[in-house]
Amino acid sequence: MLTLSMMIVIGITLLAVVLFVTEYFPVDVTAILVMVLLMLTNIITPEEGLSGFSNEATITVLALLILSIGLQSTGLVDYIGYKVERYTGKSEWRILFFTILVVGVLSAFMNNTAIVAIFMPVVIKLAQHAKLSVSKFLMPLSFAAMIGGTSTIIGTSTNILVSKLYEEQYGVTFGIFEFSFIGLVIFLIFVLFMLTIGRFIIPDRKQADNLTGSYEVGKYLTVIQVLKNSPLMGKKLSHTELVKDFDIDIIQIIRKNDVRKWLPNEIEKIREWDELVIKANLEDLLEIQHRLNIRIKKRVNLDDQELTSEDAVLFEAVIGQNSSLVGKKVGNVDFLAMFRAIPLAIRRSGEPLVDDLSDIEIQFGDVFLIEARRHSLSSFIKSPDFIVMEKVKKRNIRKDKMLISLLIVIGVVIAAAFELMEIVVAALTGCVLLFITGCLSVRYAYQKMEWRVIFLLAGILPLGIAVQKTGVSDLAAKQLIQLIGMDYPALVISTLFLLTTLLTSIMSNNATAVLLTPIAINIAMQMGIDPKPLVLTVMVAASTSFLTPIGYQTNTLIYGVGQYTFADFLKVGGILTLLVWLVATALICWIYL
Repeated sequence: MLTLSMMIVIGITLLAVVLFVTEYFPVDVTAILVMVLLMLTNIITPEEGLSGFSNEATITVLALLILSIGLQSTGLVDYIGYKVERYTGKSEWRILFFTILVVGVLSAFMNNTAIVAIFMPVVIKLAQHAKLSVSKFLMPLSFAAMIGGTSTIIGTSTNILVSKLYEEQYGVTFGIFEFSFIGLVIFLIFVLFMLTIGRFIIPDRKQADNLTGSYEVGKYLTVIQVLKNSPLMGKKLSHTELVKDFDIDIIQIIRKNDVRKWLPNEIEKIREWDELVIKANLEDLLEIQHRLNIRIKKRVNLDDQELTSEDAVLFEAVIGQNSSLVGKKVGNVDFLAMFRAIPLAIRRSGEPLVDDLSDIEIQFGDVFLIEARRHSLSSFIKSPDFIVMEKVKKRNIRKDKMLISLLIVIGVVIAAAFELMEIVVAALTGCVLLFITGCLSVRYAYQKMEWRVIFLLAGILPLGIAVQKTGVSDLAAKQLIQLIGMDYPALVISTLFLLTTLLTSIMSNNATAVLLTPIAINIAMQMGIDPKPLVLTVMVAASTSFLTPIGYQTNTLIYGVGQYTFADFLKVGGILTLLVWLVATALICWIYL
């Protein structure tokens, strides 16, 4: 029978699911909202509500993320990426194989979102060099990072979270390599699938010959000439009607003797006969022609070459997960002042957005086409807001610190694997060593930290407490057992895996894990079997979200860059999900039942 407290928890849970799916609020905000609602309704005490911030899982994830950032800061992953380039050549098979292998191995010990962010430009460069479609490699890149993370307890934050929830209930935890055999078999199946069936069913999205063509920007780029007696003459750019009334981007000023000013300053004054390269739609263009006494000199498809010079560069950049720009409107971000750059277009969900960019709200995974001063490119590369798809030169590789950071991380893994110390203690010790050896600065760690993940964990963990405390997990377990029956543990595991996979395809994988782990434990208790295989089922299924581009961060990252559609993920990810579902459940049943 449902009690009032159970109905409240079920209501808050359903609200959380809706908010996670719709992303009406950022996932971390939703998690904190859930925590606050549970405390306001007296379902949990303030101590229980705030326990997520001091939970060992949250601290462990924080420490492991710092270790991952330490390896990045020394250039180790970039160095490995450049080494990969030497062995792939122009062979599609070799590019695919080496990308999957290297990314899969690294993701077993590092944050997989960071791995994908670093390897995206490498893979794009390899594809372009081989004259192959980028879309053929980015989806395997994302999937390899996910599957690699299932191989160790430290591979993903979800693994750590589920392991700690299990430990809190039973006092024992999973070993760091306890389920590596399962992860390795799944990874081998994935490699075989990608090198045979997968490579042929992944869409071959042919890129346009140039970026302006790919984003359909050319038809919005125009050269206008300022005529005699134009009201624009003598005015600073920021004071002209072009900027004030029409919000038009001025990319270049061309003056007598072919003197060119790329991305001119707002204080630059317009002169008679100046030619301006601007981005405007036809409606605005006709109005300014009438009002401002200008001549439309040419309205042609200006290509990449015309927008690139010794002073200017055209490139793509993806909005990162920790970008401070997420949620802001493009028009409210002064790209010219901040970066000496102008956004020309955005690609979202595979579709280019060119007109009326000012009103578009920036989202994680958006791909910006940007025109910038060449010397400003380094500020984009260093910025935590963008992942630049332009490998102009090697990033900062500190070989003297690279080996030290690698040895520190290896030491953490060994200490945890041989149970010389708890994972959280080993990870925190590694963080301290990174700081005192100069491999990582505290400021850089703060900048690169995925705070969203930390607050998501801290906010959502109290939901697990509430689900157990009110008996919701027990009720859900009973309903599931009544539906499936108690005589077929393998069927229960299979159903639980499928349920977890479907849920994590539409909402946060960590939230899914917190919601289903207590239910999995209660199912095992009512069936009188070891809960470990059911908990492991949730762990693996929550980290293998191939069905949608929104179910996992790495999928969101490659969504726009690869020009994929939602259906592409359903097709390729659907077959892969079926394979992983069958293989994983068979292995879990064989090993643990």
